[in-house]
Amino acid sequence: MHVREKNMVIVGNGCAGAECIKALRESGYNGNIHLFTDNRWPVSNPMLTTYYVAGKIGFEGLFPYGAGQEFYRAYKVDVYTESQVLALNAEQKVVTGKNGLELKYDKCLIATGASPVLPPIEGINSNRVYTMRTVEDAIRLKEAMAKKPKKALVIGASMVGIKLVELFYNVGMEVCLADLAQHIFPLAAHPNCAQVIEERLTQKGIKLRLGAGVEKVEETTRGVRVHFNDSTASEEAELLVMSTGVRANTDFIDKKQVAVDRGILVDERMRTNMPGLYAAGDVAQGNNLLSGEQQIIGLWANARYQGRTAGRNMAGGNELFLGNIPHNITHFMGMDFVSIGDIHDHDRTEVKHAGQRFTQFFWKDGLLSGANFVDSFIESGVIKNALIKGLKAHRPDTAGSLPIMQNNLVNKILMNIENHNGG
Repeated sequence: MHVREKNMVIVGNGCAGAECIKALRESGYNGNIHLFTDNRWPVSNPMLTTYYVAGKIGFEGLFPYGAGQEFYRAYKVDVYTESQVLALNAEQKVVTGKNGLELKYDKCLIATGASPVLPPIEGINSNRVYTMRTVEDAIRLKEAMAKKPKKALVIGASMVGIKLVELFYNVGMEVCLADLAQHIFPLAAHPNCAQVIEERLTQKGIKLRLGAGVEKVEETTRGVRVHFNDSTASEEAELLVMSTGVRANTDFIDKKQVAVDRGILVDERMRTNMPGLYAAGDVAQGNNLLSGEQQIIGLWANARYQGRTAGRNMAGGNELFLGNIPHNITHFMGMDFVSIGDIHDHDRTEVKHAGQRFTQFFWKDGLLSGANFVDSFIESGVIKNALIKGLKAHRPDTAGSLPIMQNNLVNKILMNIENHNGG
C-alpha cells in the first residue's frame, strides 16, 4: 500500500518559520517541508537593518541563520523564493502561490510577519521616501547614505525611529524627529520617562516635532518637503524615513475562515481556529500574560518561542507557550531605555530620578504591573521576574506575600540608585 508522505507548509521566511522548521526536524518529523517566501533572501532580522546601514555589521550579519542556503539544505526544506502566497484555503488545506503554484498541506504555519504602515497622504509613494524593515530597505538606505546627505527627517518616534536618528546623528547629519504622538515612544514610555529622553535628545541637537501629524510630502530639487498639521512651518530634508509602525501581513487570509483581529488569533499551542493551521511571530496574536488579552508582541524572542511551539505541535507534540510580557530594550546615543509590562493601566506609580538614572514603577490592584528605566537596564531582568511572579497571585501560598515581596524589591532597587548617585 502506498502511503502519501506528509506535507508541512511554512508561509513566511522569518525567525518564527525558521524555528518551526528546526522544531519539526528535531521532533522526528521526516516528511516534506515546503517554504514560501516573497523575497530571495535567507532569514533576516529586521532589527539589524540600521546596524548594517551604519556599518556596524557586514551584509552577512543581517542573516542570523546564515547568509546562504545551508540552513534549508541542513533541514531538507523545499524553498520557493519570490513566491508570495496569494491565497490560503484553510478548509481545503491548499496554499496558492505566485504563478499559480498550489500545494495541499497536512499542517501549515503562517509566519508572514509584518510590514511598515504608511499614512494615506499625498506624496507618500515618492521614491524619496524610505522605510526600514527589510533587506531591500537596508540596501536602499545605505545607497542613499553613500551620497552623503546633510539633513534627515524621521517620522515615527519608535524604537526603529530612534535608531535611525542615531544613525544619521553619528555621521554628522542634521536630524529632525517628528511624530503625531505628544511624546517619544508613546507605546512604551510614560510621559515622565519620555520627557527625560526628549530633553537629552534636544541637548544633543536633535530637533523634535511631537504632536505633529504629516499632511503632505512633496519633492524638491534636493529632496522632500513635509507639511504638518500643527503649524504652517514645513520641514525640508534630503532623506525622509517613515517609521510609523507595522501591520501584520494577513491580506491573503480568508477572514471568513480564519479568525483575525489585528493579527491571526492563536491559542497556547499556536493553533488557529482552523484544523491543521498554525501561526507564529509578528503575524500572530498570542497571550499577553499581564493583561490576559490576545496581543501581538513583536519581539524576536517571542517569535522564536512561538515558532518552536508550533513546530513541535505540528510534529505531533502537545507543547504550550503560555504567552509573554511586553519587554523592550534599546540603546541609542549613549542612553539605555527599557520598558517592561503595562505602563498605561495603573492606579499607583513611583518615580526616582537620580543623576543620569531614571526609574518609574507602576502598580495595578496592589501588584507591580510595569516599569520604565533610563540607564538602569541591569535591573530589568529582575523586574520582569517579579512581574511574572505576580501572575501567580491567585495561588493561596503566594497571594498574600506577593505585593510585599514586589514592593521590597522595588524599594531595594530605588535605594541602590540613590546610593549609586550619592543622593
